[in-house]
Amino acid sequence: MKKIIPAILSMLLLIVLAVSGCTEQAESTPQAQSTPPPVYADPVKIDTGYVSGTVLGDPDNKVHVYRGIPYAAPPTGDLRWRPPEPAAAWNGIRECTVFSNAAAQGPQFLNPIPSSEDCLYLNVMTPAKLNADKLPVMVYFHGGAYYSGHSNMPNCMSLALPQQGIVQVNVNTRIGVMGLLAEPLISKESPNGVSGNYMFLDMIASLNWVKKNVTAFGGDPGNVTIFGESGGSWKVIDLVASPLAKGLFQKALGESGTPWGTTLAQPLTLKESEVRGEALFDKLGVKTLEEARSLAWEKIVEVDGAIAQESGRMWGNWDLTVDGWFMPKMPADIFADGQQNAVHLLMGGNLGEITTPSMIFMPEIVPTYIDMFAAADKAGVKSYAYIFDQVPAGWRAAGAVACHAMELNYVFNVINNPNEWAFLAFLAAPLGVTLPDPGVSEADARVSEAMIKMWTQFAKTGNPSVPGLPEWPAYQAATDQYMYFADPIAVKSGFSNVGQE
Repeated sequence: MKKIIPAILSMLLLIVLAVSGCTEQAESTPQAQSTPPPVYADPVKIDTGYVSGTVLGDPDNKVHVYRGIPYAAPPTGDLRWRPPEPAAAWNGIRECTVFSNAAAQGPQFLNPIPSSEDCLYLNVMTPAKLNADKLPVMVYFHGGAYYSGHSNMPNCMSLALPQQGIVQVNVNTRIGVMGLLAEPLISKESPNGVSGNYMFLDMIASLNWVKKNVTAFGGDPGNVTIFGESGGSWKVIDLVASPLAKGLFQKALGESGTPWGTTLAQPLTLKESEVRGEALFDKLGVKTLEEARSLAWEKIVEVDGAIAQESGRMWGNWDLTVDGWFMPKMPADIFADGQQNAVHLLMGGNLGEITTPSMIFMPEIVPTYIDMFAAADKAGVKSYAYIFDQVPAGWRAAGAVACHAMELNYVFNVINNPNEWAFLAFLAAPLGVTLPDPGVSEADARVSEAMIKMWTQFAKTGNPSVPGLPEWPAYQAATDQYMYFADPIAVKSGFSNVGQE
């Protein structure tokens, strides 16, 4: 028995040591890795079904591109001149490889494509490598005042911004008379007692779509920047002013356009808009909404265009309506009273459109921007000002300055595409341009690269400063500083004096 006990104790000790050794070994051995996060791939599931797209770009910098995803129901028939309704779901996989039609409108002069009332679609470009990437999102609203254009144009569908780690969403909405008409009969049937502003309600619907679905494309619904140029900038600023857009985006970037303070955009009261609507219905010979909704949209656009021409309104017959709902009061007053959405701002314009009378001349945008910056400062958010003045060498030698829309070629890095300079040659003709070839050089490439980096850095962080480039100071009235985009890029003082010299 005396011999058995030590043996048993020895065995127990060996077992303890073995267990201890196993424990130590388990602790020292790396734990089994969890399942890796899903690699981004088609098809993608959104709230209405599965979508598939195409892959573009270099093998090491690929971008998944989806064209023509519906974000709302077609605003046709009884849905004409009503707020957007949800898009219908579908079975199977929807191939989103073809652009939707442009919104119903008159003849298009820049990149024309078929137009239709069935236009509530968007395009998504994502460089996501994993489903869980949570990339910043930039939502683009096209220019063309409030009555023309589309977001399928080749320049704004370039891969330049997505390849910097951005999910880009390009939105098409109703525009012009089909998107902004106000009329007493329509106001009467509205639960809110208003009419007009359907274009803006479409934009809000698209932002709600982004909030619901952009995660599926590797985007972060909590880090959204809205941006646009010319009329697109008007739309961006209108959303900053509207209480209905609260919480749908965190940053706003506007290029060359403000929705008040110029002769190009003049907000209307509901009554003013309704008077125009009554005049249109009289001209069309309709007395009921049923009759108006049964007309072909082409007829409505044609007659509305004739009224605008007779009235001398070259920028269209319709504008933002101060309806007490989407826009509670004049947007300038909303900013003055500090009631706008508190989001970071990046705003600026092109030197030629501010200082040199030409086809599109709007020196008033600078003081309007400064008013918005003051409101943002009071709200505790930062603003950044810029002036763009890069002109290719050939056109600069001819005496041209940066005309309206010229910065788009740099923001979207299409400076080597001759087609993108053709329309600019038309706009820049009053500024001395006679050469079809602008003379693009390395200087233009440097400015384009810098703008792309700064635009996307703003979307990522709310601060456009990029290492290796001049630090971009937030706008303060005391310093009056702005970023000057030419070669070389530099910080300058005197933003408030641009166009006043």
